[in-house]
Amino acid sequence: MKIIHWAAIVVTALFVLMNLGAAADSDFSAATRVAALVLAVAGVAAAFGMATNASWGVAATIVVGVINVAGGVIAVAADEDGGPIGIVVGGLAVLLAFLSRQLAPTRTHV
Repeated sequence: MKIIHWAAIVVTALFVLMNLGAAADSDFSAATRVAALVLAVAGVAAAFGMATNASWGVAATIVVGVINVAGGVIAVAADEDGGPIGIVVGGLAVLLAFLSRQLAPTRTHV
């Protein structure tokens, strides 16, 4: 279903924006800001891969989403802001990307 595919792209773009916000926030440590920037750049690449139907797009979105979830868990453990929303949005990106792959129409040759 195309709507799930595009929803995965939009949710990935959302966590890119959230990570860019964290990268620009001077309240976070330098390590957190660098990690957020790296995740934002990786998220842009993953969303681009999904949007262009690249063979690696879904896998990249799942990987970046899982890393975003892990970052959210670390943020919760460290009592940092944004952890729970990172877990939810990253997890949603993973779920939608996985479903977009599973529900994609199969191509048969006649």
